[in-house]
Amino acid sequence: MLYPLLSSHMSDTVITMIGALVASIVTFVLYRHPAGFLPKDHGKVVTDPNGNIIPINTKSKGKITGAGFIFVLVFLISSLLFLPVTVERVLYIVLCFIMMFIGFLDDCAKAPWGELIKGILDLFLAVAGSVIFVFFNDMTVTFFGNSFVMNKVVYVILGTMLIWGSINVTNCSDGVDGLCGGVSVIELTTFFLLFEGYGNMGIILAAVLLAYLYYNWFPSKILMGDAGSRTIGFFIAILAMKSGHPYAFILLSLVFLVDGGLGLVKLTLLRTLHLNVFGKIRFPLHDEFRKNRGWKVPRISLFFAVCEIVMCFVTWLIVR
Repeated sequence: MLYPLLSSHMSDTVITMIGALVASIVTFVLYRHPAGFLPKDHGKVVTDPNGNIIPINTKSKGKITGAGFIFVLVFLISSLLFLPVTVERVLYIVLCFIMMFIGFLDDCAKAPWGELIKGILDLFLAVAGSVIFVFFNDMTVTFFGNSFVMNKVVYVILGTMLIWGSINVTNCSDGVDGLCGGVSVIELTTFFLLFEGYGNMGIILAAVLLAYLYYNWFPSKILMGDAGSRTIGFFIAILAMKSGHPYAFILLSLVFLVDGGLGLVKLTLLRTLHLNVFGKIRFPLHDEFRKNRGWKVPRISLFFAVCEIVMCFVTWLIVR
């Protein structure tokens, strides 16, 4: 590990910046000639109410997907090299790797895994993440300047909901070039600037995502797949918990919550109560802009990025 060697000569912030730069360069180089084991997108299909299979997002067919395997791996290894090694951090790194690998296997599968299987796996990792956090941290939560101590059992339950929700809304938002990666970079950078906790680890993830975005911006050459989006969602939730301001997740991830989360709400209401409260609005919301309103992909990604910047500014006003 390089951190003990470097820490006697420079500050943690400088070491983190060096680690972020190295991670970004390595990721960029690895994507120049993507590894042959990365799967290719076969296009997506949906089934209409009559049971007919309808192809969607056919333009992505043939593109390399599962590219999140690369940037997540570089992110995790760089975190081990350039940041202090603690048992807690190593456990989160292990969980992130498991999340990435599960997503990668789904990306490689000829037929996508069922919602039930992925939901159970997500729940298991969410519970594990919450239990690890409770074991290594006190339960002090800051909300609008007021701090209070939360019951451990309650925190595990709420933490599990937070992680599970973050995984799924981030995954749902990965549908157009540059959107998920761009919004994530802004959010991760804001956590680094506003809070302590694992913000230094977050800036390394932001750095590898910047390299990924070079190849993912429209028209994209590679796609992160579940290997990337689900791991990003998992780590953002951990970051919010480690900041001591878990409510900040609602503000900083509002773009993901609106874009991908409302689609989950719509689907849940349709399946359980047979209610369609959103009418003909498409979800994820980026599909509404792209398919119903005719927005170009770069415009959609930039729109959501600007919305994320606004929410970051709002969060800064609240927590400063």
